[in-house]
Amino acid sequence: MEKLSILIMLINRRVMKVSSFFIAFILFSLAYAQQFPIYELEPVVVTASRVPSTFSSVARNVIVITRGEIESTHVQSVQDLLEYASGVDLRQRGPHGVQADVSIRGCTYEQTLILIDGIKVNDPQTGHHNLDIPLQLEDVERIEILKGHGSRLYGPNALGGVINVITRTGDKKRIGLNGVTGDYGLFNAGFQLSYPFKITKHYFSISWRKSKGYIHNTDFNICNGYYHLTTKLGSGKANISIGYMDKEFGANSFYSNLFADQWEHIKTKFILTGINIRNSHITFSPRVYWKNHEDNFILDRKDPNWYKNHHEKDIYGFEFQSVLSSHLGVSAFGGELGKDRIKSNNLGNHSRNRGGFFFEHRFDPFKNLSLTFGTNAYYYSDWGWNVWPGVDLGFQFLGSLRFYSSVGRSFRVPTYTELYYDSPANKGNPDLKPEEAWTCELGLKLRERQLRLDFAIFRREGSNLIDWARPDANTYWEARNITRMNTSGLELNFCFNHIKHRCFPFKQVKIDYTFLKSDKEIKNFESGYVLDYLKHQLILDIEYPVIFQFRQNWKLRYEERVDGKKYYLCDIQIDRIFKNMELFVKVTNIFNTCYTEIRGIPMPGRWATIGIKYNLMPK
Repeated sequence: MEKLSILIMLINRRVMKVSSFFIAFILFSLAYAQQFPIYELEPVVVTASRVPSTFSSVARNVIVITRGEIESTHVQSVQDLLEYASGVDLRQRGPHGVQADVSIRGCTYEQTLILIDGIKVNDPQTGHHNLDIPLQLEDVERIEILKGHGSRLYGPNALGGVINVITRTGDKKRIGLNGVTGDYGLFNAGFQLSYPFKITKHYFSISWRKSKGYIHNTDFNICNGYYHLTTKLGSGKANISIGYMDKEFGANSFYSNLFADQWEHIKTKFILTGINIRNSHITFSPRVYWKNHEDNFILDRKDPNWYKNHHEKDIYGFEFQSVLSSHLGVSAFGGELGKDRIKSNNLGNHSRNRGGFFFEHRFDPFKNLSLTFGTNAYYYSDWGWNVWPGVDLGFQFLGSLRFYSSVGRSFRVPTYTELYYDSPANKGNPDLKPEEAWTCELGLKLRERQLRLDFAIFRREGSNLIDWARPDANTYWEARNITRMNTSGLELNFCFNHIKHRCFPFKQVKIDYTFLKSDKEIKNFESGYVLDYLKHQLILDIEYPVIFQFRQNWKLRYEERVDGKKYYLCDIQIDRIFKNMELFVKVTNIFNTCYTEIRGIPMPGRWATIGIKYNLMPK
């Protein structure tokens, strides 16, 4: 570790010199890219590596939720879909996309990085808003979940993992309609248009989702709009994505159980544009993006002028990536420049600049052996430069069995709430430093035609972690860098496909289990955050055909938190696919289990829905 610290110091001193190399590399890439014909890569998982890699060859623990799995699950939001992801702790305040905190491998909800098409969209004010993304599920092509350290790839806020939402494009002519109705006045309607025209591809969608609420003051009204354009260029393509969300909801006990009539109104806007130049040796992909998040909070909707907060945040950024192939392997270079800004009647007006460079290289020194190493040098105007390295090793043996190991350093910057929040009982701390962690992981992957097996063990050692703490009960809570926490874990995933049995043929059986153990160390202070991670998580997913070409699916979840609270949940659905139409009936929490995911906020009991999807494919 001492040698590594010396190396990091040397890199920090030379980081400005390295920047000139990257600028030269960009110019070289643009000129060089015009000299070669366009080529198409096979399907890749971009989240786990900057170097284009197939899913089977990635030396990391990655979950890919495909478009087919999204369609067969019949949930109403990205948040609801993540409930079924192994190793993901999704803690909802309100269902159907109202609000949820997400964490991976026992990290806090602030320590998971959220991406849309590879672009960072974490909220700089608070992680409670990280999943306020302007997309409905019909707009999502797939979701890639990278478990473990991600700062080597994406920079800040990836201590526990990365969730990358990949959007759909207008590859085929299609008109889609979907409608859902159910208990508690649930109504969801959506329209999608996918249309390729000459050298352009267009995708457009709108949706409206509402409910009266399952208990007092849990009503919601959510509208989404999304548009994606792709057009061919001489040696590549250009694209633009525009998303908008308007969400109003009753926030019963969301932030304080003393007030049952809290209310919130959120608006999110997102624009991403970029080009992709691709040839047989080099790809070059610059992109520009902007996200705006506006949050209006009222403590008592019956008396809206008594206490209210207004926060508006802007995230601007430019990033680029170039990938170069040679006989030495494949290298990825890139960088970004960005700015976060907040205007708030409670937190004040603040901004910070950020940017960095990354490098990653993959090569195969021996047959069936791959080595990927890289680093990310990242800068924040509040904290200066720092370097976050990592390395992955993969070895293929016995045909379809792959062993891998990974180690890396990651970090998270404080939110504006942790820095500037001010109340009689809680004080932010503008002197906070970024959180840090080292993570190491060992795993095995087996890929057969009808069987998939993943096994992983990992260890994460975190330092400088931020906690709300106080020296005694007579003082206020203050955000401080005083916590150390180490987390060890085990993950096991089975998936059997198309099991042929005379009496009971299964289309799919999935078994996912995660075990976590953490220890928290805080000296001379009382901690405001108690350990509340999922110690045990077991997910069983069974799908099989029934009569008249209907299929039935059971999803059973057992979750036990470290404080001993545990519950069993069971969701069931039946659906039937016709030529251009699909019908389904779904019942969540069929046994009406009483449980909470966030303390003090009861989750819904049994909730039945019925829905239809219709696709028109014009010739």
